[in-house]
Amino acid sequence: MLLADKTNADILKEKKHIEGELQKCIVRSEQVAELCIKCYEDNVSGKLTNEMFMRFSGKYEAERLELKEKISAYRKRLSEVDEMQLGKEKFIAAVRKFMQMDKLTAPLLRELIDRIEVYEVTGTGKNRKQMIKIHYKFVGYLELPSLWSRHNYREETRKGVAVEYVPNAQSA
Repeated sequence: MLLADKTNADILKEKKHIEGELQKCIVRSEQVAELCIKCYEDNVSGKLTNEMFMRFSGKYEAERLELKEKISAYRKRLSEVDEMQLGKEKFIAAVRKFMQMDKLTAPLLRELIDRIEVYEVTGTGKNRKQMIKIHYKFVGYLELPSLWSRHNYREETRKGVAVEYVPNAQSA
């Protein structure tokens, strides 16, 4: 499934990047802790003056706090990415259920669709158009891949009514 492949690739790439940055911050945080201990030991042994100790310890403490915030932010983002993965899997399960149905039911639509945006009608008669955007649960609004969107897709749904997919349509 195209959505699954794209989403898996995007999620995996972002997760790998976040995990790498998180690991760098954790390693640096451990290094800073060791430097603080070394700085204290050097001050106690007389290798480092009190003035230098205060300067270094202040610098290391500021860096430690900054790293602590970054680590927290990366862990939060990693959790969000995991939730995104779960949401994608729920969406794909709902789509599979949708593809196997015999009859469109309200509960199935509620399970699959988050909201539908209906825009103002433009034009009159045969030139009358109305843009509708469907936002799916778990994944939001989906734009068709460029392979499909080179040309407008038009389908006569009933006499006098046609539905047309217009790629990259701008909101009114």
